[in-house]
Amino acid sequence: MFNSKLHGCLIGLLLAIFFQPSSADAEGRTDTQNLPLPVRMVLAKINPMLQKKEYPRAAETILAFQAEGKTVSEPGRPDPRGYHHPEIYFALGNCHLMQEHYAPAAAAYRQAVTRDPCHTFAWLNLAKACYEMKQYAEAGHGFAQGYETARDKTPEHLYYSAASYLMADEPVRAIDFFERLLASHPTAFKPEWKEHLVHALLAADQPRRALPYIRELANAYSGDKRIQWQEILLHQYLQLDMPGEALNLVLTLIREAPDAAKWWKALTHIRLNDGRYEEALTALIVYSFLTPLSMEEKKLLADLNLQLGIPINAAPVYKTCLEEKPDEQLLQRLVLAYRQLGLPETALECIDTFGGNPNDTDLLLLKGELLYSLKQFEGAVAAYRRVAQSGGREAGRAWLMAGYAAWQMSDISASREAFTKAAGYAREKNAAVTALKQLPPESVQ
Repeated sequence: MFNSKLHGCLIGLLLAIFFQPSSADAEGRTDTQNLPLPVRMVLAKINPMLQKKEYPRAAETILAFQAEGKTVSEPGRPDPRGYHHPEIYFALGNCHLMQEHYAPAAAAYRQAVTRDPCHTFAWLNLAKACYEMKQYAEAGHGFAQGYETARDKTPEHLYYSAASYLMADEPVRAIDFFERLLASHPTAFKPEWKEHLVHALLAADQPRRALPYIRELANAYSGDKRIQWQEILLHQYLQLDMPGEALNLVLTLIREAPDAAKWWKALTHIRLNDGRYEEALTALIVYSFLTPLSMEEKKLLADLNLQLGIPINAAPVYKTCLEEKPDEQLLQRLVLAYRQLGLPETALECIDTFGGNPNDTDLLLLKGELLYSLKQFEGAVAAYRRVAQSGGREAGRAWLMAGYAAWQMSDISASREAFTKAAGYAREKNAAVTALKQLPPESVQ
């Protein structure tokens, strides 16, 4: 996301800043009077064409001039007529650049800086062309060289170098240039540049170094930008396991904007992580007054109430959630809430209403327990036997409870059968054997 924003910050400025149609270097290193006469003549010839935006014609004129030289001279070799003078390549690059022909423009600028490594505007325009071709690393190098070779140092050039390296996924190199920029031009360092320094530090996995800049940005901006950076700061505190700083920040933010739901939500999670469930519940309740809760937030609200021994508040929330979407675990918690409220009949009704799968062994086991507590032993036996016959992980327990329920009905035969089967499970063996010893003979029924 930040890459597209960064691209937008750069793209509108590059052409206006770095395109210099004049053959003279603005730093004064290239004096037109000292150019070979043929070079001066070609540049004078194409200047009116450039003013009229006749870029193809100007490029053809330059290429025709270079063709007179027959062969391309190597850099440093004699070229008295200047067929391959750096200013010729610079002018040719400009013709291509203004037509948005970035590849040939870059090729021409590379020739220019190879022949004159101090050609500031050739470096900058090379950077511009490379940036447009998404060759961000070479663009970063070009902007840096443009800064180095300039007599009057322009902080924007260092910024563009850093930003280009960031676009190239080279955050460490980007950080070097951002920090150099901050050291050399501290008063020129804009807040939006600091934003990109933060992105570079985070991308380089150096979040603690980013924290001071994030704090500055959270204080420097107002409105939505301020909130954005406050959120980033809070997120970093939580990611870096700095709960004290996170808590202090969110309490400050709540004092500043008590009606901002997001800060109450953050406080809820901070208190949950601290194990301070009462404070978490309080924050979540305030949050619920400020914005509708999501399904997950409703579940959390109900869970906290249940955990803190407030089942009367948990039950209606669980019920609302179940009405929106069936969920076996929520149903079990709803049943638990009603049992804590001493309402087993209501709990049974909920299983019948919200229990989507009649063969769900967990719900059947829970139903058996409720029926047993209500002394409805016949129904309890039926529920327990269905669980036991499924052969699942609770089969032994189900046989054991089926035995107890049948015993309560004085059905000693069914009870003995169930206890005998329960004795085949290691976990239930001792209880089942003890129960079998206590059963009266069937003839005494």
